[in-house]
Amino acid sequence: MTSLTVRQPGRSARPWLLLLACAAFGLAACSGNNGKSGPEGSPGPGGPPGPSPEGGLPVSSAKVIKASIVGVTVPDDGKPVLEVRLANELGSPLSGLPAGNIRFVLARLEPGNNGKSSTWHAITRTTEAFPCAPVPPATTCAPTPADRVTGTGPRNQATAEKGTAGTWTESSGKNGVYTYKFAQSLNGISDIPSDPNLVHRVGLEIRTSPNVTPTNIPANNAVFTWLPATGNAVAQSGREIVDNDTCNACHDNLAVHGDARFDLQYCAMCHESYSFDAQSGNTIDLKVMIHKIHSGETLPSVEAGGFYGIFGFGNRFTDFGEVVYPQDLRNCQTCHQESDTDTPQASNYRITVNTEACGACHDNVNWTTGANHGGVAATDEQCETCHGPNSTIEGGNLRPQVAHLIPGQEAARKFAFTIVSATNVGPGLNPSVTFKVTDPTNGNAAYNIHTDAPFTQCADGSSRLSINVAWSTTDYTNFGSGKNPGQPIQLNPLLNACGGSSVNNGDGTFTVTSTVAIPASATGSAGIGMEGHPAVDADGNGTVDRIAVTNVQIYKPITDSTAVARRAVVNTARCDECHKQLSLHGNNRTDNPQVCAMCHNPNATDVNRRVAGSACVAALGADDESIDLKYMVHAIHAGNTGICGYGNSANPFFDVRYPGKLNNCQGCHNAGTYYPVDPTKVLATTFDAGADLAIATDDRAVTPNSAVCSSCHSGSLAKTHMEQNGGSFNATKNVDGTSNEAALETCQTCHGADRAADVKVVHKVGEFQYN
Repeated sequence: MTSLTVRQPGRSARPWLLLLACAAFGLAACSGNNGKSGPEGSPGPGGPPGPSPEGGLPVSSAKVIKASIVGVTVPDDGKPVLEVRLANELGSPLSGLPAGNIRFVLARLEPGNNGKSSTWHAITRTTEAFPCAPVPPATTCAPTPADRVTGTGPRNQATAEKGTAGTWTESSGKNGVYTYKFAQSLNGISDIPSDPNLVHRVGLEIRTSPNVTPTNIPANNAVFTWLPATGNAVAQSGREIVDNDTCNACHDNLAVHGDARFDLQYCAMCHESYSFDAQSGNTIDLKVMIHKIHSGETLPSVEAGGFYGIFGFGNRFTDFGEVVYPQDLRNCQTCHQESDTDTPQASNYRITVNTEACGACHDNVNWTTGANHGGVAATDEQCETCHGPNSTIEGGNLRPQVAHLIPGQEAARKFAFTIVSATNVGPGLNPSVTFKVTDPTNGNAAYNIHTDAPFTQCADGSSRLSINVAWSTTDYTNFGSGKNPGQPIQLNPLLNACGGSSVNNGDGTFTVTSTVAIPASATGSAGIGMEGHPAVDADGNGTVDRIAVTNVQIYKPITDSTAVARRAVVNTARCDECHKQLSLHGNNRTDNPQVCAMCHNPNATDVNRRVAGSACVAALGADDESIDLKYMVHAIHAGNTGICGYGNSANPFFDVRYPGKLNNCQGCHNAGTYYPVDPTKVLATTFDAGADLAIATDDRAVTPNSAVCSSCHSGSLAKTHMEQNGGSFNATKNVDGTSNEAALETCQTCHGADRAADVKVVHKVGEFQYN
């Protein structure tokens, strides 16, 4: 469980105000002790940071180390000399960093030739032993597991030069300025002859533990790129393809190698085409390794029963063949963003095509024989003929930006849902909803959902539309809908084989009316959502595809004077930073958590899918599991749940590994929406639906804040902490879905904003970007 940090409360300004008042009105007027104390005054604003002590602050005092390399010179011996500056998070200089806590990499950029990509070539190098060399203080070693050792001998590899190898000198003024002279020279390397006309780069990493502090102080990887022939800095190296913001959209802060390497400009210096892992024999070249890691379990070699991974520190094998990329791999532009001015070579994915880059994902292609490549053998310089930016082979359809288009997403551009209005949304009334489906690529021309092919192919479920009516927006329960447990009224407007009914209004809109009334006891406001998928043969293979279309919703009052929207706690754009398009349930529900919440509410479990004798029960057991959004989504990302889904299928999420920082609430949440909720308004989460699914009084539930927090903090100690502070894991529900036990939760007292254990503080929200 996350440890809690107690803040020292701010000192009150009230005693000073009292003294001022006494001075103004005379001490006699302020004497006596019979008056009541006034309310505690608000803390005054913090003052500006004081001047740094002469000589700079000790490194150990910093929360963050900000490093920069401000210049490089190359003396006659060829050993570059760097000027390095270190400051803390407030910009104050830092003094006293030992040489043992800093490392440096020196590399140069070599141009591509014969169809190959340009590549960094690290000048600081080592030879990795085979099968391995012991990591001190160990005296023996064995790669683990042994059956993954497929290398054939020692391999050359980039490395970082320790600060103790060269000369690390702090300025006599101890003003945060240091110099470092490399032990490695640019001259006299047998396979890397000196060339001052090539762009060079130096970079550094800082590991403060254990010399300076028990744990690493976050520090950026400073780099400096320059041309030795002129001595001038170079603004763009000529190989800036992907930047940190792109990676961190999913990873929050991509920190590897013991949380000391964060910056892609630094990573690329070592992960270049001349470096290999001796144990596996695999290249660690960034353009190959990153593509293969993200392809993971979909690599053709892995699907054929093979494996892919790298032996890292301590000669331990990391199996990347189990990685599941959370979006379609054909979304090249997710990482290669040509609109980003920081990455002028982002277009390389479609301009510089060769066997190394393409073979990273298509790793079953034999370029010599042409196997799995249409029988066409190819060398790097030949790839451009078919796949280059100017290729007209097959009408240019073999160019990566065309071949990697996702047919379903392209087809989806032709569809948009709109809910025009809703009437009779009141207690005891049968709601009617008017809507339309239009083509944004054709002047928003309306479809005729009664006759147009995308909406009439229902025999196999390819066409589907549904209008959902859910209540109340305070927290959905949907009591009285007839679809249990906790499901909304669902209206099918598609005719004929689709089994629904609706009225064509003649103006491009259609109206569907519910045969089920909103219960007379319903209060508050209703959410009305539209979801589903038209059917189109998007890829031209003769089989129709279910096209994912962004769901929409509106809100209407039931008894409220005006409609009250459901709370908005997550940002769909943040979901799509990882998922690109979040589409589930057979492409029915797409890119709109507000529509998801209508079904995934506190009363809902997967009990209807826990069918005796089914594959799901065999895999996950007979006890139902909550599908309440506030629990389920957290638990999936934490790898703490398994859910029975459509067709009684088993969906074990226990191996899910969230690619970002799990405690970074703002990776998904809107600012401030991750604090403890009011347990008198947000309902407890049912985990065990009773025998009568139409009611909640026989359910067993977990109080709302405990349900959320236990989705990640799932250990017994965490559970005890929650119970000691009013949470219940055996709560009962009333007729209206509320729980008497919920009001006993006191989470807000400690974990609310600006409280002793503020969630934002203990989860370190917003403290992840080091680069």
